[in-house]
Amino acid sequence: MLRSLQLKTLLGLLLFAILFTVSDVQAGVFSDIKLWVSEQANIRQHSKNITSEVKTLYRERKSIQRFAEGASNLIKVYQSIRNKNLKTNFPKLLDIARSISQVVTEFSNLAPKAEAMYKKAQPSMKYFAELADQTQTIQTVKKKIVVKTFSENRLMSLAGANGWNRVFDAVKENPINLFKWGRLSDEYKLGKIEGQYPLKCAQIAFEASGYYFAAKESMQDLLGIQSEIKGILGGDLNSILNLGNTVNKIQNSGNSIESIGELAQEGTNKLSMRMTELVKLQEEYVAASKIYNQKYNKSESSGASSPGNVTTSPARNAPSTSSSASSPASGASTSVYSPNSRTPRPTANTTSSVPAVSLQQAMANYQVAYEAYIKISQAGKASQAEVNAAIEKLAVARKQVEQAKASGK
Repeated sequence: MLRSLQLKTLLGLLLFAILFTVSDVQAGVFSDIKLWVSEQANIRQHSKNITSEVKTLYRERKSIQRFAEGASNLIKVYQSIRNKNLKTNFPKLLDIARSISQVVTEFSNLAPKAEAMYKKAQPSMKYFAELADQTQTIQTVKKKIVVKTFSENRLMSLAGANGWNRVFDAVKENPINLFKWGRLSDEYKLGKIEGQYPLKCAQIAFEASGYYFAAKESMQDLLGIQSEIKGILGGDLNSILNLGNTVNKIQNSGNSIESIGELAQEGTNKLSMRMTELVKLQEEYVAASKIYNQKYNKSESSGASSPGNVTTSPARNAPSTSSSASSPASGASTSVYSPNSRTPRPTANTTSSVPAVSLQQAMANYQVAYEAYIKISQAGKASQAEVNAAIEKLAVARKQVEQAKASGK
């Protein structure tokens, strides 16, 4: 009994000492750790939901880009004819009518998906909003829209709490780990990177929803004249005879047109920046988890937890394999997480030598392997051997892409 009490006391003192030796400990870190540990189940569930919806948003990047391009073109056309008499300049009227039609079409395509995504993500956004510490104001024509967001300090503090949670779990699973300072340091580093992922996704969801609703408000004027514009572009006689009223509506919508252009540009730039930050997180996570697996998975049947399932035990699951995708703004090829899969990485390196193929074939192989991996990892019924095989095929396909790019094929 006394020995057990002494051990617990020693454990507490050592962990307390560890906390004060970490360079990024800030005020409030203890409360964040307590929150993270006590809220494990809720954080896990909401992390899964928010990362899933951000992936949905990512899949709609082409629609977002087309809308932004259409809005940018609309504001240019409008500004070029703002002070001209459109009633006597039918070609110019057709130009702005086409631009308005393009923006309305892209928005109408995007809006139902954005509404569905927001509806599904709203409970998790509300949960993470309670953890956020800042607000961001988005100015519209009629009002200001205020959305929650994380400051960098707050995000890193909460992510660090996930690192400490891994440290505590490592000691609870094997008290000997208490004296393995290198192991505890690795658990903390990996957990901190891991914890950043759902928080970054929540940040993206906050900001993206704000820009969407701001754009939706500014779109109302253009949606109201869409039928007249369609008639003009289609050569409808009544619409052409009613040209004066349509021109007046367009001119009265000037503030909305300029607002849409600004919001689309600002929102797309912000989304691109956030997705770039997400990709950087992936690169850091892959590097950290590789080091972790090399050190500990050779002798233990353990690995790092998936970045989308934070707060899990440190010695259970390896990181998920990344998927190939492109930047929302530039379309450049890059990688993003498949955050919610919880599958061990294969310990054997079977990708050191793969057959060389053309870049086109390599990309096709990667797409097939990725789709197979997602199908297996999300089904929840596959055996571990099947999951590992899918991961290995994906790794081979990715190696082929890298080789083809390097050789310039």
